[in-house]
This record gives sequence, structure tokens and C-alpha cells, in this order.
Amino acid sequence: MNSFIRGYRFNSVQDEIVYFKEIKPQLVKEYVYLSSLKSFYEKHQDLEIKQSKPYKKEVDRLLYFIRDEKDFYGYIKKTHTHNDERYFRRLSDSGASRTLYNLNADLESSCSHGLLLAKITAYEKLIGFYTRQLNRLKAPVGAEHIKVALPLEWKANKVDAVELVYALYYSGAVDTDKCTVHELAKQFGELFQIQITEQLYREYIDIKRRKLEPARFLVKLLNHFRNKVEEEYT
Repeated sequence: MNSFIRGYRFNSVQDEIVYFKEIKPQLVKEYVYLSSLKSFYEKHQDLEIKQSKPYKKEVDRLLYFIRDEKDFYGYIKKTHTHNDERYFRRLSDSGASRTLYNLNADLESSCSHGLLLAKITAYEKLIGFYTRQLNRLKAPVGAEHIKVALPLEWKANKVDAVELVYALYYSGAVDTDKCTVHELAKQFGELFQIQITEQLYREYIDIKRRKLEPARFLVKLLNHFRNKVEEEYT
């Protein structure tokens, strides 16, 4: 992938940012996540992983890393974009200084903060996994208590789902300190069996460019809801 990107010319700066901020970090995130899990279970014996101590210690380590990068973490969580051209463009174009996360990185296929973003999101995923393991150790769930839920189906358009996700995120209806808009979109997609994370930012740009009504789907929801309430009331 890096060899291809090294010689690739993006159509616009925005396309370049989308690649280094949304596409590549998601791939690297999964690699970091799986590699970290492998290392964790190779490090601990079978008897150890049946106890809570290794999981707690690992969660503390991951949280320490995230807190140590609180400025950038806040930048991502609050969906800021004012430093995107410095953080998520090629090192050869961004003018960003070298850091621990791009010290030996290739100038044409890497950006300054892509690896850090991938590590933070991978660590968040790991924290969630280890926390679930801890909960299972504290209160094992019998097979008789497991319920299988039928999957829900999203019947509107994908862009409508993106509009709703961004509305939920920016309205404060969800705790934005605990998730990014990308993570919210991923959970939304898992709930409704729809993939919206791949084109999330691009769809949002298209929504912002609408001339008449950017919140087209939300208006539609509001009108349907009002009509239903008035119909039942009368």
C-alpha cells in the first residue's frame, strides 16, 4: 500500500486528508489491535488470564498512553479539523516536524499523526475488550442467559444514516468525550447492519454542500413524527 501511495497523486488536499485520517489509520488500527492481543496472550500463562490482575494492569497502561496524548486525543474526540493539513498530509507537504511516531517514516507515504491516531483507536478497542473480559471474570454469564437478538435493518439511504449520526454527535445526545464520530458511526452501522464508515467524511462534505436544506433527512423525520402524533391525537 505504501509503495502505491508513494507515487500516487491525490485529486485534492481533502482527498489526501481523508486517506491519511480515515482510511489508512483504520487499517493500521486493526493491525495494532491484533498484534497487541497476540503479545498479551503470549506473555501470560493460561492460569494468569483467568485472573483479573493482568487485564487491569494492561488497561492502566493503555489509559496512561492515551492520557499522555491528551491534546491530540481531544482534537480527535471533538472532531476538530483546523490542524488536519499539518497532521494528515504527506510529511513532504505538511511541514510537520519529526516526532516519535514518524521519526523513520517515508516522506511520501506517511503523515505526522496517522500512526498515533491508529494507536489511540486501537488502544480504545483493546480497553473495551479487556474490560469485557474483566466483567466476565467478575460475573460469568451462563449459556441459559444469553439471548440472540434479530438484526435490525436500515431501510433509508446511507447518506441519511450519516446525517443522523452527525446530528446525534453534534447535538450532544451522546457522550462525545467517550467516542469519535467515526466510532459512533461504526456502532450505528453494527446496530442497523449498514456500512457507513468508509465514506463517512465524504458523505458529510456532500451534506454540507447542499444548497437548500442540509438536514434533509432530519426534516423528513420531524415531519413524519409530527404527522403521526397529530394523527393519533385527533
